[in-house]
Amino acid sequence: PPVAAMAASGQPRKLQEQVAHGGPVRCVHIGRKSGGVMVTGGDDKKVNLWSVGRPNAILSLAGHTSSVESVSFDCSERTVVAGSAGGTLKMWDLEHGRVART
Repeated sequence: PPVAAMAASGQPRKLQEQVAHGGPVRCVHIGRKSGGVMVTGGDDKKVNLWSVGRPNAILSLAGHTSSVESVSFDCSERTVVAGSAGGTLKMWDLEHGRVART
């Protein structure tokens, strides 16, 4: 399913559209530091990292056992915390592409 993001101004504006996950997209977060990256989570149990304006994910992170319901960058945009429907939180190290903490 396609994902569309909202502009930082809070006004709805299509930034990009792409096929993001193998099922419904449940959450999206745009990095506040650069405004150039976003992360998505979906029913396919994956966390995907994107460069705004690019059609393909930079990184796809697997390891959740249920739908990813929330995602958020840290202030440096080097780590993402993702929460799943099963109640698990995972901290993802984006530089190394792996779980840093569960």
